Amino acid sequence: MKKQLHKRALFALFLIFPVGILQAQKNPGNSQQAIFEQVAPNAYTSTAATGSFLGPFATSARTYQMLIASSELTNLTGKYLTALAFRALPTASAAWPTADITISDFDIYLSGSVDPANRSLTFANNVVGTQTQVRSGSLLIPAGAVTVGSSPNAFSFYINFTTPWLYTGGNLLIELRHPVFTGTSISTESVLASGGPGNGYGVTVSACWTGSYTGATTGSNGNFSVVSLRAQDVLGNQTYETPQWSVYPNPTSDEIHIDGNILISKVKVFNMLGQLVAEKVTNSQTNAVDLSHLNSGTYLLEMETEMGIKKQKIIKN
Repeated sequence: MKKQLHKRALFALFLIFPVGILQAQKNPGNSQQAIFEQVAPNAYTSTAATGSFLGPFATSARTYQMLIASSELTNLTGKYLTALAFRALPTASAAWPTADITISDFDIYLSGSVDPANRSLTFANNVVGTQTQVRSGSLLIPAGAVTVGSSPNAFSFYINFTTPWLYTGGNLLIELRHPVFTGTSISTESVLASGGPGNGYGVTVSACWTGSYTGATTGSNGNFSVVSLRAQDVLGNQTYETPQWSVYPNPTSDEIHIDGNILISKVKVFNMLGQLVAEKVTNSQTNAVDLSHLNSGTYLLEMETEMGIKKQKIIKN
């Protein structure tokens, strides 16, 4: 009886800290890690912006620079940035893409930045310090990974970095580059350049872009795609390990897919009463779990991995 009460108390404590805001967990090196997510601009954390932009997921080639003021990132200072995500327009009627898309190269660079108010259309002029490439190689975007049906929509598909980057404060520059790819484009929810400074553009954020994957040195004024940055805290000893995974689509109507860089031995799904409602024994980094038999609502996905237990909230439509 005491053991059951202890388990319930632990589950209730976990619910105090919603997944996606903070997750505390142990790793084999005995350093405790926490995962954070921060939306920029902060004003659009739970409110949809009014603009749209094709930059991140246009089928044509792109180099896209996003400038973010330090005031938008105070919760991430001293943490390792590990992933980012964009979200669909609230008016989007269908999840994207309709079929799997592979982009041959999806490169992400991080560095310090000039103030968003001082953004230049010459890309090099916006870089402060050294640019670090935190992601390279192909990117698979599974069918339905970018979900719709809310206002604002969820940041349902995170693009994991191959190299974590320690953010020590100051303005941040995100540079994305990708070549032409086959499939369909999607517009991301964005802060309109024409709406500044009232909507924060040119104050807390700004952006520029060009239709080239490599070689271009200058660009054009661009809207700022609302972005969610995922970061990981390192406590205790300073060893850094970066378990990364994507759970999609989220929300889902039937299956939930899990892609990661760590081996998953078992997947469990709990309802908000702490009751086990689905379970799958596996031995893979890639998994699919059938949720079609569950009622609509919020559930807790628990993944038993070689680096401990990972947890994330999911929504069943």
